[in-house]
Amino acid sequence: MDLEAPPTLLQLAAQCTVRKEVLTISVLQNLPMKLFPPLFKEADILRKAKMIKLLVEYWPYPSLLVGLLIDKPNLETFQAILEGVGTWLKRKYRPRMGKLQVVDLRNGHHDFWDMLAGREGGDQLVETIPEKQEVEGHSRRQRLRVFSDLSFKSSRHEDKQQTHLLQWAKDREGFLHLCCEKLEIGALEVSKVKKVLKLLQPEFIKELELNTVGNLSKLTKLVPCISKMRNLQKLMLVRIFGRHTYTPLEERNVTKILSLFPKLSYLQHLTIDDVYFLRDHMNELFRCLEAPLLSLTITLCQISQSDLESFSQHWNYGQLKHLCLKGVSLSTLNVTPLKFFLESVADTLQTLELEDCRMKDSHLRILLPALTKCTRLTSINFYDNNISRDVLQDLLHRTANMSQLTMELYPAPVEVYNEWSYVQVERFSQLCAELMNTLITVRRPKSVCFGTYSCYDCDTRCIYGNQTTFCECLE
Repeated sequence: MDLEAPPTLLQLAAQCTVRKEVLTISVLQNLPMKLFPPLFKEADILRKAKMIKLLVEYWPYPSLLVGLLIDKPNLETFQAILEGVGTWLKRKYRPRMGKLQVVDLRNGHHDFWDMLAGREGGDQLVETIPEKQEVEGHSRRQRLRVFSDLSFKSSRHEDKQQTHLLQWAKDREGFLHLCCEKLEIGALEVSKVKKVLKLLQPEFIKELELNTVGNLSKLTKLVPCISKMRNLQKLMLVRIFGRHTYTPLEERNVTKILSLFPKLSYLQHLTIDDVYFLRDHMNELFRCLEAPLLSLTITLCQISQSDLESFSQHWNYGQLKHLCLKGVSLSTLNVTPLKFFLESVADTLQTLELEDCRMKDSHLRILLPALTKCTRLTSINFYDNNISRDVLQDLLHRTANMSQLTMELYPAPVEVYNEWSYVQVERFSQLCAELMNTLITVRRPKSVCFGTYSCYDCDTRCIYGNQTTFCECLE
């Protein structure tokens, strides 16, 4: 039986100090620096909000990494932290000649040495705000930076901590920089979104998710704001509604949206999920990409033959590691351009998802020579494609040189379904066992599954792998 390690002397000292509530200003001024983190943690455990505020006021390190000290503080603790930070913006003297430079309110893992050195944790593209912006602010001196991830998915679900933070930052706008590396924007009015963005330093935003923003016109109005996020590395466009045919005004809106991408010179990860306005515009999008993409995810989108052909055109795909086409129907398309594209990225590609592309034998046969060259793949997913046993066997034989694969998801062969498209249990077990034996003779697979389409009635798959599981209707 595992036993918990006994508390250290430092932890015992912190527990005793907090429980006896003996912390005063004079005590804090002479307290060893290494006692502050355990005191902070203990004060949170015992819900001592006033003590947390006092600890923040006399915090001896250049950085206060809240996520390193406590996990998801409640509203009272969160308010106490901000009140303590607020005293640093007012005072003319510095405790112990120190200066608090960074406050990181994000949950997650940090390094203790980041706190000692004044870093906000992780790699940071932008270390300083441009001098021009400093001059336009309250003073030339470097302001305190407060980091927090922000999410505005819906106006109906208010995050009280986030609301309090934004109002707190607005009231002190001339004294600090509110920095957000990960920003999510949902179904909010454009005016409200712009008010929030005015509080943020756009240079610090690395990840942006635009989720259910609405129509093209609404997204177009956000383009000037997004274009200022010049260090953006990850962009997700999710559920942006549109029509397959556009008016001249809507076409101009699409052009304006695409004009955004050349300004995102650090963009490495692009996700397009349930977005309709990019049909017949993929070539323009790819040509607008300045930086080489590391990952490209396209899901639940309708693409045309010209869109598919644009994959094999000249654009920055030379470092692509992850490609996902999920819920993108290829059933009526010629996939030869996709074959050329896979050959072009074979030396870098690590994960490949072609799930629910409705491919048939003819499509996979075209792709097989290119797939054979993708020897650095660690994960592949071909679920929900209409492939026969013979073609699947051919695919498995061609994976002999894919020794780095750790996860493999293949569709169950079409022969396992009856005329009403329901799974025949014995046929499923027999054919999947044959396919598994084929793979074992080729190499030693690590994790392999053969899966059917999700059941019409219970919405679960039959899976053949290390363990065979059937949908609820067949158990």
